[in-house]
Amino acid sequence: MRTLAPAALAAALLAAPSAWAAEPQAPDPDLAKFRQAYTSGSGIAYVVIHDGKGKRIYRYGDVSRDTAKKDVRGYVLFTCLSPHVFVVQNPTDKAALLNAMVVHAGEPSFEELDARYLADCKNPLVKTAVKKDK
Repeated sequence: MRTLAPAALAAALLAAPSAWAAEPQAPDPDLAKFRQAYTSGSGIAYVVIHDGKGKRIYRYGDVSRDTAKKDVRGYVLFTCLSPHVFVVQNPTDKAALLNAMVVHAGEPSFEELDARYLADCKNPLVKTAVKKDK
């Protein structure tokens, strides 16, 4: 599964809109709080976005986090290993990220989000992100 995530990320970046190909720019100040939460930590994290369709749960990991540290123009989030690129220059994507909540491992709602994510996921390759005590 670890080999699938970088491949999916590469495919998502190649499929991103032309705005992604623009010259490097400074981070969007409106998204500073989201960016700080997205790029901090390590391992799997969840992002909850409230939109017109309700609450959507995405997850991402270290490859997406490292990519965002190098490039401020977008964020890659996954649903059952299906990449979704949120481009900062896209008003709809930016609005979604402004209202997004990032949840890292060890935070109170992490296990609940992991369970909900897996319940909605029919991909047998997607496993829990909750670490089991030894």
